[in-house]
Amino acid sequence: MQQPDTFGKLGSAMMTKCVVQFQTGQVSPSAAIASNGRVVRLYDTCHHIDKAGFIGRALPDRVERLGAPTSTAAFDFLTISMAVTAADTFFRREDMSDNGWARDFEIQLPVVQPSKWTAAQPLLQKILNFLTGDHWQFTFLPNGPSKPNAVGGRLRNKSNLLGVDSVCLYSGGLDSWLGAKHLIAGGNNPILVSHAYPQDAQRQNYLYDHLGHPLQRFAFNASPRQSGSANDTTMRGRSFNFLAMGAVCADAIAGLNGLEKVPLYIPENGFIALNAPLTPRRIGSHSTRTAHPNYLSKMQDLFSLVGISADIQNPFWTMTKGEMMTNAALSSKDQRYASQTVSCGKWKRKSEQCGRCLPCLIRRASFHKAGIVDNTPYTYSIPQNFAEHEGTKKDDLMAVIRAVQPTTKKQRLLNAMKSGPLPTDDTERNTWLSVYERGLRELGSFLKSQGIKCD
Repeated sequence: MQQPDTFGKLGSAMMTKCVVQFQTGQVSPSAAIASNGRVVRLYDTCHHIDKAGFIGRALPDRVERLGAPTSTAAFDFLTISMAVTAADTFFRREDMSDNGWARDFEIQLPVVQPSKWTAAQPLLQKILNFLTGDHWQFTFLPNGPSKPNAVGGRLRNKSNLLGVDSVCLYSGGLDSWLGAKHLIAGGNNPILVSHAYPQDAQRQNYLYDHLGHPLQRFAFNASPRQSGSANDTTMRGRSFNFLAMGAVCADAIAGLNGLEKVPLYIPENGFIALNAPLTPRRIGSHSTRTAHPNYLSKMQDLFSLVGISADIQNPFWTMTKGEMMTNAALSSKDQRYASQTVSCGKWKRKSEQCGRCLPCLIRRASFHKAGIVDNTPYTYSIPQNFAEHEGTKKDDLMAVIRAVQPTTKKQRLLNAMKSGPLPTDDTERNTWLSVYERGLRELGSFLKSQGIKCD
């Protein structure tokens, strides 16, 4: 095992290398790496060993319960996503780099098809570098965990994928809930795929019960655990894991139903998918890229390269969140359920949405745009937040106020491109710029309705 060392520069920061060795067998105390390394046991537990961790203990069982075999490529990709999630969780950014953000990962991981993933490694690393703002290196080893046998067997409560035609990522957020309803209304029969963290799962289950149509589901909590250290909470690699679960389901559906490609839907409004930084200090990896067009395009390239049958689609990339709400034509009952969705990234702290972070502001503006009463119990009102004397607590609000100021089309283009490369096709690029401009107008209109002067 190579020991951690100092590894050059990424940006302006000197970083300590984070070495992670993933194992599928028993982890012994002597195997644990000194200093900044970790040994992680995949798909099992590993208690009371300092600087050792485990992840995904129940995941093979959950994949087996799909009732249809996924491909080896898709399950290898799921294994890679577990490794990424563990590394992303077990190394705190503030401990691993001088700038408190970028980390340098060296991942040693057993997979079933190491030659295939070694060939895909440059693209894989480029994707993760863009998504998380870190630097990733992989060494793929043989004898990785094999895909579970999903045919026959003793397990009960298996999914029924016969007739399922697509996969839809389902978080319990407003966009994902609208996405599921949109697919149902269009006659689609998707399986809903979820990160089932305990509080999220409760909300997901509640909203699912009120979709008005039974759908198959794949929900899982990776539960990365380690001993001896605190976890990082930025979770920038979460969408990579989300797509991996979707890919496993897509390949299972394709194999069972004789489909060449299966749509993998990521319901996300175009304004937040682009997520252009509102201020200079949010440039780069500090603006999330979960559904950014560059990220999703590169992920589709990776799926095509390794032979995964998922066709990534975002049906709402041309819409703002308010336009999604308007076009959904929600009944009065569904309007009440819309208020039960979750947009706030901080809501787990108090089981309440703050009302003043950027996702909350975009959410509130969407209700205003659609003319729907927002009954979400927010912690803060907009005037209350604006009147606060502590600047850091109203950073997002002030950033939005600055961003919606009138500016030139050229400046709008420059701002939009700061989150990452846009498509080279003129029509597609202009569509992204248009949804960006409309999203800003949506925010400005809402703030004005709250008595906040924006021009």
